[in-house]
Amino acid sequence: MPVADEIKGRVPELYVSLKPGVEASEELAKRVTNSVVDRIGAIAKPHRVVIVPDMPKTRSGKIMRRVLAALSNHQDPGDVSTLANPEVVDSLRELVK
Repeated sequence: MPVADEIKGRVPELYVSLKPGVEASEELAKRVTNSVVDRIGAIAKPHRVVIVPDMPKTRSGKIMRRVLAALSNHQDPGDVSTLANPEVVDSLRELVK
């Protein structure tokens, strides 16, 4: 999700949900960042990599990017009652602080 930046305007912030059995770590976040830089270039270097337990999804399984963008920019995510897992929004809010 794009995050407002004073110098660059907008920079990407990555939300990563891991497969079961994979441990979250600072090293893994650095590997994700380095992979983006290697494959796309330094222009796409993420502001931050947030490893999350789950993504906010609709009942049909689509990821609600609107909610992620609002959390990245410290805004109100709006109505989340239609999510299949509305409780994840609070846990994501704590991770993004």
